[in-house]
Amino acid sequence: MKLLPITEWLPQYQRPNLRGDVIGGVALAGLLIPEAMGYAGIAGLPPQAGLYATVFGLLAYAIFGSSRQLVVSPTSASSAILAATVAPLAATDPRRFALLAAAVTLVLGGLFLLAGILKLGFVADFISKPVLKGFVFGVALSIVIKQLPKLLGVAPGKGHAYNQLFHTLRQLGETHRWTLAAGLTALVVLFLVDRFAPRIPGALVVLVGGIAVSRLLALHGRGVQIVGNIPAGLPLPGFPVLTWTDWLQAAPASVGLALVLFAESIGAARTFAAKNGYDIDANQELRALGFSNAVSAIFRGMQVGGGTSGTAANDANGARSQLSSIAASVTVGLTLLFLTGWFYYLPEAILAAIVIHAVWHLLDYKAVAHFRRISLLEFRESLAAIFGVVAFDILNGLVLAVLLSLIALMRFLVMPQVVVLGRLRETGEFAEIARHPEAEQFPGVLILRVDRIWFFANANGIRDHAKELIRQAPGPLHSVIVNLAPVALIDVTASEVLAQLHASSVKHGRRLVLAGVRDPVRDTLERAGLLSVIGPENVFRSVALAVESVTAAPDPV
Repeated sequence: MKLLPITEWLPQYQRPNLRGDVIGGVALAGLLIPEAMGYAGIAGLPPQAGLYATVFGLLAYAIFGSSRQLVVSPTSASSAILAATVAPLAATDPRRFALLAAAVTLVLGGLFLLAGILKLGFVADFISKPVLKGFVFGVALSIVIKQLPKLLGVAPGKGHAYNQLFHTLRQLGETHRWTLAAGLTALVVLFLVDRFAPRIPGALVVLVGGIAVSRLLALHGRGVQIVGNIPAGLPLPGFPVLTWTDWLQAAPASVGLALVLFAESIGAARTFAAKNGYDIDANQELRALGFSNAVSAIFRGMQVGGGTSGTAANDANGARSQLSSIAASVTVGLTLLFLTGWFYYLPEAILAAIVIHAVWHLLDYKAVAHFRRISLLEFRESLAAIFGVVAFDILNGLVLAVLLSLIALMRFLVMPQVVVLGRLRETGEFAEIARHPEAEQFPGVLILRVDRIWFFANANGIRDHAKELIRQAPGPLHSVIVNLAPVALIDVTASEVLAQLHASSVKHGRRLVLAGVRDPVRDTLERAGLLSVIGPENVFRSVALAVESVTAAPDPV
């Protein structure tokens, strides 16, 4: 993959796609403009920060990205994380808040670039899907809770999401009727457009309609909070002027943000790449996100990433290349140059409705329920991630999500999975006796299979499990076959444990035979001197060959 993928696709661009890409890009801008303004509010930044990020994030990704449909702009979950990471550092100073947000975004871009250079694209799969889904569900729920005061026209609360929810519920009697009417009307329109006219940008409809109604009825004079002035024009480039201490504080705040943004972006990119029949480069995606965030920060924007809703809309609009993103970027830029004055009368409740609608699809209770049908343990981990965000705030919820993924990984790896095998009469294959009790076994022979990588964390557990299965075997044994076909890795501790199993077998007059030994495992055992101890005559490529060796006559039980 080249540093500039645009130099690959642009010379080969097919002119018949131009009209669809441009129209799709303009329609995409109609979705992104109100969402970007709303997400800036989630992050604690002025609306123009979201618009700046959209202009330059889209443009940078079109130059450096490998996905034809991915839309890189502010996203809901990352905006909430940005607010959670910057707020403790900025106290109540809005100017310092904006500078720190830009610093975090710039460091975020540097982290992505470094990860791309080091080819760390595999980290996209670091958090398990149930945990990530639970974390995003919790973030979406937290966002909805924080938007409720704007929707109701009441004072917002402080603290964790559940504290804010209780505070809002206690103020229901003080609901501002005009504000609520504007917000609920916008929500109803958004969901109706989604249901009956999904190709129409509902967010743009309520944005324009909300401004028109607000001016016509003079809602700001009736106590409805409005957006107010948004500076016209595009910003000049510049770096945040902060102390070294501030930069050092921004660095760790960017790590969790990077993990969530990349997981979300790569998931959307892969989904639509598969749908449209092409491949993406995860490491190039890291570099593209790095440039996009760095450019956004330099032009006074906020963090950007690949959003699922924007990408889905871009694909539905018929986008065939990154030219759609360029068209959307130009449209948002023209809006900043000439149309910001129209946003003055936009009610805050309308923006709250747009944000709630945008994150509503992230409250995917069906997916969480689906996890319960597959794995009760992973379902509980998903619920724990949701609870962590709502109860302990987004940043701590992210830490909990990562820890849950690590625990899930270690639990899987440490579990000493050893099963007894038998031969199926119809096919001659060897399968688990527990699942196929009709499978035939051989007198005096026990066939075991290790279903994990074999390393220090589970080595003793596998040994003890194997010994217990040997003890439970019906009748005396003269041979134990250990099938290592699923074992791709064996380390020093595991090789020592295998030596102990061999010594125990010799002591009890049994023959220990290894089957299905992969070449890397064989190399490790040879370096450990264990192959010569076990004997090359006791190591086979398949279970069938091992059975043939240990049985004089293959008479099944």
